[in-house]
Amino acid sequence: MPTRARTVVPLLLVLLVVACGKEPAHPPKAAEPPVVRDVTVGLVASSDREETAEVTGTVKSRTSTTISSKIVGRILALHAREGGEVEAGQLLVELEAQDLAAHVRRAEAGLTEAQTAVAEADRAIAAATAAHAAALSQHELAVATLTRYQRLLDRKAVAPQEYDQVVARQRAAAAEVERAAAEVEAAQARRQQVLARIESAKAEIASAKVMESYAKIAAPIAGVVTVKHADIGALAAPGAPILTLEDSRRHWLEIAVPESHVGGIRRGQSLRFAVEAAGIATTASVSEVVPLADPSTRTTLVRLDLPVSARLRSGQYGRAWIPAGRRQVLQVAREALVERGQLQGVYVVGRDNIARFRLIRTGQARLGSLEVLSGLTSGEYVVLTGVERVTDGARIEGVKK
Repeated sequence: MPTRARTVVPLLLVLLVVACGKEPAHPPKAAEPPVVRDVTVGLVASSDREETAEVTGTVKSRTSTTISSKIVGRILALHAREGGEVEAGQLLVELEAQDLAAHVRRAEAGLTEAQTAVAEADRAIAAATAAHAAALSQHELAVATLTRYQRLLDRKAVAPQEYDQVVARQRAAAAEVERAAAEVEAAQARRQQVLARIESAKAEIASAKVMESYAKIAAPIAGVVTVKHADIGALAAPGAPILTLEDSRRHWLEIAVPESHVGGIRRGQSLRFAVEAAGIATTASVSEVVPLADPSTRTTLVRLDLPVSARLRSGQYGRAWIPAGRRQVLQVAREALVERGQLQGVYVVGRDNIARFRLIRTGQARLGSLEVLSGLTSGEYVVLTGVERVTDGARIEGVKK
């Protein structure tokens, strides 16, 4: 046997003996989990919750009016500007009114003329009445004379020719009485005509003044001027818009509600809404539910009475939440949520009191709680307070429920 081989064999034997004489090594002892005390845990429960659907809408003034002229005339002055606040009754527009003023003067002149004619009619009536009285006196004298001549004729004390003359005078006196009476009636009729002319002149003056008042257009309501449709010098015509005026204090939110949800909305019902541009998020009551649906969109217009706010403007974008049925949802307290970047999770405490971190997916938030879409089941316990002291795998002691 070679010398090297003889040397290696004894060395191996020595190593074997040493190895067999060693005691076996013990496995390393497992580390104890960290202990966290005095934390509060809560039960993950399923509850029946009313669902809501979000709909969009537009803020509009409850009162909007377009200012236009009732007559044709050139615009002489505009006493309002876009965005300007106006009071009810404030003068906004002045139109050219020379023709209307001339009409008023003509009507007033006609009234003066008619009033003068009344005095003349009164004098004519007085004269006709006097003539009638004189004719009656002459007729009475003629009748008395005829009576005497009749007795004389019966005694044949007068000639028939004289009697005939007396009869003719009596007939003439009677005719004069009738003529004088007719003259009185005619004079009274002329006076009635003059009085009618006076009333007509007064009505014409009133009408002319009304037309003249149309040359000055006042604000029918207090509000703000939103649009100016015409400028000074333009010709105003009936129906042509000059200004648009809106009530700046009272608004409503017009929302288009799908026909599948409109059945759950009634007048006076309170709905949540938000107008971000005005910084308003609260509740409003349903003012109107339009009874007709839009056939193109299959929606119904619903108006919400908005609270008074100087920040609201017509045309602002708004949202509202309407009832959309009920369903069972899992909810967890918002304070239990742990966010790690874009991930969300909670510490679930098992029956062994060990906290384990679990990723979850959340939905809508409401009143301090979050809807859990996945990651938890009903009946599990999660850490609510002291979350910042809990780590994955920690033992929970002194649990408060």
